[in-house]
Amino acid sequence: MLYKHVSELIGSEREATGDGWKSRRFFLAEDGLPFSVHETTVAAGTELHINYEHHSETVYCISGKASIEIIAENKTLPLVPGTCYSMGIGDAHILRIEEETKFLCVFEPALKGQEEAD
Repeated sequence: MLYKHVSELIGSEREATGDGWKSRRFFLAEDGLPFSVHETTVAAGTELHINYEHHSETVYCISGKASIEIIAENKTLPLVPGTCYSMGIGDAHILRIEEETKFLCVFEPALKGQEEAD
């Protein structure tokens, strides 16, 4: 069994940051799972252009307000608490954050550590 509290991740090597975002990685490849689980907080006003070449991602919105633009479909959808979406490998999309937003993210295959999913 694996068991972690977010307080164990804060300030550790399992906390990664980027331009406008912070990711706390509960479970990574070293934990022996085929997926990784992250709590990711993105600052208001951030716009992230994402296209993972080697990972799929499923995301649950915990708090905040954002939108996701699915580039191939030329469609924009709201992201509010209770919203869940899943993007496949190579599914280009843009996240636009209106209010600080917290997500629970699952990547497959699992990330290894500080890297960003590519």
